[in-house]
Amino acid sequence: MNIFFIGVVVSILVYIVVGIWAGRSVKDVNDYYVSGRNAPTILIAGTLFASMLSVNGFMGDQGWCYSGNITTLVLLNSMCAMGYIAGPLMFGRYLRRSECTTMPEYFGARYCDLKNRRVAGIITAVSLTAYLLSCITGVGILMQELTGLSYELCLFLAWFCFTAFTFYSGSKGVILTDTMMFMVFLIATIIAGPYVFKAQGGIGHLLENLMNNPNIPENLLDYHGNIPGAGATDVFGAVMYAVTMGIIWFITVSVSPWQAGRNMMAKSEHVTFRAGAIAAACTVIFLMYLNLQSVTVLNLNPGMEDPQRVLIWAAFHVMPKFVGTLMLAGIMAAGLSSASTFLSVIGFSITSDIVFVEFKSEKQQLFVSRVIMLILGAISLLLAYTGIGSVRIVTYFASTIIAASWGVSAIGSVVSKKLSATGARWSMIAGFVGFIVTKCLVGFHVGLFATVFINFLDPFFIGIYLSLFFAILGSKLHPVTEEEKAYREKLLILPESEKVIKDYKIDKVFGYLLIAAGIAVTLFLLFGWALPYNGII
Repeated sequence: MNIFFIGVVVSILVYIVVGIWAGRSVKDVNDYYVSGRNAPTILIAGTLFASMLSVNGFMGDQGWCYSGNITTLVLLNSMCAMGYIAGPLMFGRYLRRSECTTMPEYFGARYCDLKNRRVAGIITAVSLTAYLLSCITGVGILMQELTGLSYELCLFLAWFCFTAFTFYSGSKGVILTDTMMFMVFLIATIIAGPYVFKAQGGIGHLLENLMNNPNIPENLLDYHGNIPGAGATDVFGAVMYAVTMGIIWFITVSVSPWQAGRNMMAKSEHVTFRAGAIAAACTVIFLMYLNLQSVTVLNLNPGMEDPQRVLIWAAFHVMPKFVGTLMLAGIMAAGLSSASTFLSVIGFSITSDIVFVEFKSEKQQLFVSRVIMLILGAISLLLAYTGIGSVRIVTYFASTIIAASWGVSAIGSVVSKKLSATGARWSMIAGFVGFIVTKCLVGFHVGLFATVFINFLDPFFIGIYLSLFFAILGSKLHPVTEEEKAYREKLLILPESEKVIKDYKIDKVFGYLLIAAGIAVTLFLLFGWALPYNGII
């Protein structure tokens, strides 16, 4: 037993205690599902970023950076951040006005059709089970590094930890522990950076050292990144991969149940705007800072066999023990926070949206939700034992399911007068099936499909094309009803409580801060990277 292990165990116990404490205040379904709809900006921002970053952000993506694709991630994350601004403005605030408790319930209410609710619930369960799998895998890897125990036992321990504080407390516990974990990994990463940079000569010499390092991956510092690392054969393909994944994550953080669904818990619509601004800034600035730490390790330990463990290696070998412990606790926190979010959303969705049961009481409904969480968590655990894929691959696969399936019907529910219940349902099914089928054809290298479905014919785009086509076809064959029109018009009415001028002035401050952050990042990338790398200065 070492200080790293003790520190992480203590942090986990704290999360469990907080989850149990929060659970004691759960009095009804509204508390359990949407935390009483009174969460402030810091809690919404914390749970947004923590659940998005996940263990993939500290392991899968960092291994990708180390392998030569930091520039790919910089572009991808910038596009992803836009979703935190567009999402609340174009969809999240209307979702909150619906006063639904789950995202699939919103689709059922907005389109006045329970079939839409069930379809959305099934897609939620499939996507988030895959996400949960990636979280269990990542946390299991970290626990194995800390304890030296078998990988199989560590997977079980990972499952037990996040189930323990999600099972009892629901959303109230999840947003509290998410925010705590957000603060832990934010502080840990900020403190760890100077030690990692100093070990290779300081951040001022990072670019120079990388340029003179013969062991770095090919094209690490070029705008397109490592071409094979993006699954491409040329520069255009590598850039298209970054753009494609950027669009996917843009849609995902805008409309997914574990991201946009957080808007339902917000105290007001203004909270959704402000929390989105904080999450957007963190997605660009914090993740770039983290990515730089990962590529710094190339100057210290090139050629790692398992690149996704790059920050774990740095915590053990570069940072002081206290800082390393804090970093490992932060990585653990990122994985546990996302897992708790995914588990809670899956349980809520299946109980409320897929299997329509008349419960005798809310107490019975809460009990059934908790049992469903246990069952689906166990399924994800069993899948993790199969070693089905790396943390990054599984995470990206899960996010693409939501983007291809829900993008059209979610945004269309607000902006379109003509998208009907049938069109929305067909759209979701077509996007889901279109992506899954073509992704499998590519993944299993079936005939020519492995080389056909790339760039603008990527499986994601195939899903989107089919989703749009069937949205139009379904709406033409079965037009919008008067009931659907009335519900949409009701959503577009701004509540009186949201018309306070003072709140809008505060919103503008967050907007100006985002502009300032954008200018600062642009200047850093120009004068700290692009211009000196190309010999212009």
